[in-house]
Amino acid sequence: MTGPGLSGLAGLVGPDALWESVERMVSFGPRLPGSAAHHRHVDDLDARLRGLGMAVSRHAVPVARWLADDWSLRVVDARGASVAVPVASYRPCSGETSTRGVTATVVDVGAGGAADYRGRSVAGAIVLADAPVARLRAEVLTDLADAVEPPDARTRLAAEDYSRVWLGVPAPPDLTLARRHGAVAMIEILDLSPPLAAGQYTPHQQEHAGLPTLHVDREQGARLRALLALGPLTATVVLTARHDDSTVDYLLARLPGHDSGADADAKGDRDPDRDPDPDRDPDRSPGLGDAAWAAGDVLVATHTDGQNAIEENGGPALLAIAERLIRRGPAARRGRNAVFLFSPAHMTADAATAKPDAWLRRHPRLRASLAMGLVAEHLGAMGWDEGGGTAPYGPTGRSEPVVVAVGHSDRLRRLALDEVRASRLSRAGVLPPAGDGLYGEGTFPYRLGLPTVAFISGPAYLLQVGPGDQLDKLDPALLHRHTVFLARLLDRMLALPPPGP
Repeated sequence: MTGPGLSGLAGLVGPDALWESVERMVSFGPRLPGSAAHHRHVDDLDARLRGLGMAVSRHAVPVARWLADDWSLRVVDARGASVAVPVASYRPCSGETSTRGVTATVVDVGAGGAADYRGRSVAGAIVLADAPVARLRAEVLTDLADAVEPPDARTRLAAEDYSRVWLGVPAPPDLTLARRHGAVAMIEILDLSPPLAAGQYTPHQQEHAGLPTLHVDREQGARLRALLALGPLTATVVLTARHDDSTVDYLLARLPGHDSGADADAKGDRDPDRDPDPDRDPDRSPGLGDAAWAAGDVLVATHTDGQNAIEENGGPALLAIAERLIRRGPAARRGRNAVFLFSPAHMTADAATAKPDAWLRRHPRLRASLAMGLVAEHLGAMGWDEGGGTAPYGPTGRSEPVVVAVGHSDRLRRLALDEVRASRLSRAGVLPPAGDGLYGEGTFPYRLGLPTVAFISGPAYLLQVGPGDQLDKLDPALLHRHTVFLARLLDRMLALPPPGP
């Protein structure tokens, strides 16, 4: 799987040490934004970075925290029988009930669109709605790709199932619409089998909607509709949660001896309200001949919140890469420095916190010191799916497709593609930006106009919370190989000379 000569890289920890770092991360529990587990993970990263000798600063930002405590569903059918219905999960930030829950008649609104409410009285009711999952193929990736490696894999890859609930296609039922019609809660039927529906934390960046919503799998959804066919159905929805204002911390880590604009910001020498260019159009980005590219540092970023062993294992990977750079010393870095940023609120709506683009705007000296970015997410994933809903959920025997996305730089795109080939990365597509985004956390430096490379994958289990933390779906050798790729690519980015006159 690793290929000749690619199983290791001088100075980089081996597969076992990297795997232990991922196990350490998941030992804290699901790291939902602002949770105790999340804070423990951030504290641990802080301590480990400092232990490497790095200069670390912490920057608290507000977060509208929402953490579910308890959830359940019970129904009483037309015959008066009371039945507990297994709940797959809850809809994050949907809403809250008391410990007694909310009890009301169930009304089936189908897809839950505006037309589905016409002629139906749902005031004071609990609505039952479908959350379909588009049956897609991986051609959604390959059709966009500038290149696929190996090239002869493009056709086979394009034909593979890529049905993903986290894509939000089609959009899930509109909670605001249901609430406007007077609904007091929602039961949402995920069109997924029980093992795939269990623990799905989706949609993961929703704003608070004020309508408590539970997820059931397709089997339980069919059961509820069968009970409705017998006559009136009453349900009790329980979804207790903590919904409050809290803070989460960004971590900024610099290599020993690093002296740049990052230091001034980290020491507080900044004016967060004076961004020299707060309204920069991301499509009018700095070119490779700009002074920022010539003199600047490389931002190496990931996020710290997540649900399992893949979301987000960028932290362990960046720790390994930072340790390698320190072992190699300044001479091996040849001119540029790496600035490591660990952002804390990927799983939160933009309006609920300060995302990295907003945060960097508040640190103009740091922002001005950066020439380009490298973002890492979701390493080492193996494929699991249910064949577009036609087969039992299980392993495919293939690695999950990976995306290496590049924005704002043809030179960086060529460099990334060359490294994909040199590292013999398989089942990988090199993609351009999509609209105003660069896939996942890479979107934020991209929106600031920074030439950016983002490494990311998106398996079906990406957002699942549950026993085992999805560790069985990661391959230690592949996790290490992806980290080797990122370390080698970073070496090349750090070594890029300023462009000639």
